[in-house]
Amino acid sequence: MNVLLVDDDRFVIAALEKKINWSALNISGVYTACNIKQAQNILTQHNIHICVCDIEMPGKSGLDLLSWVREEKMDTLFIFLTSYADFNYAQKAISLSSLDYLLKPIDFCKLFTILEKATDKIEKETTWNKTRAESEHWISNYQAVTDLFWKDLFLNPLLKESSVLEHKLTQKALPYAPSDLFVPILFRIYPHAEMQQELGNSMIDFSFRNITVETLQNSCILHESLVTLQHFEYLLILGNIHLEDVEKPLTTCLNTLFQNISRFLKCEISCCVSKEIPMLQLSDSLTSLRQMREDNLSQTNTPLLLNNYVPQKVRYVPPSLDIIQTFLEQKNAEAALKNLKGYLNQLTVKKQINKEILLHLRLDVEQVVFSFLLKNGIEAHTLFGTQEAEHLIARSIESGAYMEQYLTYLITKALDYNRFIHEEHSVIDFILEYIHQHYAEDITRTDLSDLVYLNPDYMARLFKKQTGKSIVNYITDYRIQKAKELLNSPDIPIGTVASKVGYGNYSYFSKLFKDITGLTPNEYRKKILQ
Repeated sequence: MNVLLVDDDRFVIAALEKKINWSALNISGVYTACNIKQAQNILTQHNIHICVCDIEMPGKSGLDLLSWVREEKMDTLFIFLTSYADFNYAQKAISLSSLDYLLKPIDFCKLFTILEKATDKIEKETTWNKTRAESEHWISNYQAVTDLFWKDLFLNPLLKESSVLEHKLTQKALPYAPSDLFVPILFRIYPHAEMQQELGNSMIDFSFRNITVETLQNSCILHESLVTLQHFEYLLILGNIHLEDVEKPLTTCLNTLFQNISRFLKCEISCCVSKEIPMLQLSDSLTSLRQMREDNLSQTNTPLLLNNYVPQKVRYVPPSLDIIQTFLEQKNAEAALKNLKGYLNQLTVKKQINKEILLHLRLDVEQVVFSFLLKNGIEAHTLFGTQEAEHLIARSIESGAYMEQYLTYLITKALDYNRFIHEEHSVIDFILEYIHQHYAEDITRTDLSDLVYLNPDYMARLFKKQTGKSIVNYITDYRIQKAKELLNSPDIPIGTVASKVGYGNYSYFSKLFKDITGLTPNEYRKKILQ
């Protein structure tokens, strides 16, 4: 602990330093000041626990110092010394929460007793604050520890063993037993791409958690944990209840949650509820809940009860693929998509959308679209080999809305690109621009075809039709033309000219230049510089 002695009388300060056994009070730092300004500087720079201060001093008083300390939110204990038994001084000191008030001349035994009281008070407050901080830390971390345990329970197969689970519970000091009953509720939200771009996946997860916890609290539904299994998929754990006892208030709470998610996150949510089961069986229940969700993708914003779930095989009846193909050949994306949206709406009304149906639909439509692209010389694997396409494909079988989004992307991009390559000179102009910017690099026919997502042979035919030259001959002629421009400058060595137009071998460049121009580079330079 540290103490500050403040008095304008240096003899008083010297006496205090000498006659008080500071080490016996567990005080290691003794600071001194002769005026208020010095005292303020010390209080600002050091952690002062106790201040023994004279009241009457030139300029500002000790009471002014205490008032300043309280304004600065410091917890320093003040013991005042004064030569005057003035009640107004005592009253002001008390109002500012000073510890004690002692008259001069100083009774050092009495002052020591007051200091003992001060140090004891500080030690008790320090111990209490530490205990409170540790308690608050434990409370604040308890939910985090609990959430990590529950997540581990569903992801770590070793916790399916009763002995391992019991050890884990003991290790984490959690008040559960493997035989305790819990109600797991699986949520999956389907945020739109715009929402994902605006907020990001982690912020959406954070928002869902806040909305859900607040809705549960407002509905007086207690929960053990809300675990994020992966982005947009969450597991709510309710403990010490039987589902039938809380089914009505829980249903009301869930319906309120659906409304809140729709209001704040602008998306649909699937909700699958299991009956109460022992902790040891919870991880297996997750598989059943996910299967129920995947078999009922058209049923969102309503709780589905695992007790009522009976797996049913839905026969896949594809849409009219011939009609889709005809619309593609007519370059009518709107009609093709309207047909597919109508098909998905019918499945939704009949509650027949599941993961398997969506997978079959995606494969069929992709086959039609890729066949259309192949006929037009467009390579599907390059056109759709992007991260955006991979993302849309991966989630297309998670909901009807996501499938509709993917099919819109697939058909729109296919027809837009087909329209682009059939616009007069558009693709070849793009290739020519690329050649003109990169002629000094090693350019292959495959490189150019990949740029425009076309079959190399088809692209080569288009190129020759527009330019009258093969790709190789065009690049060679363009390089020689650029070489001629460089040869106009006598200060540029011919070897450098060769390198700048893409030929590292001087002899090959010289021979090629003569084959095309009838002159060697040296002869050409001499001729034009005459």
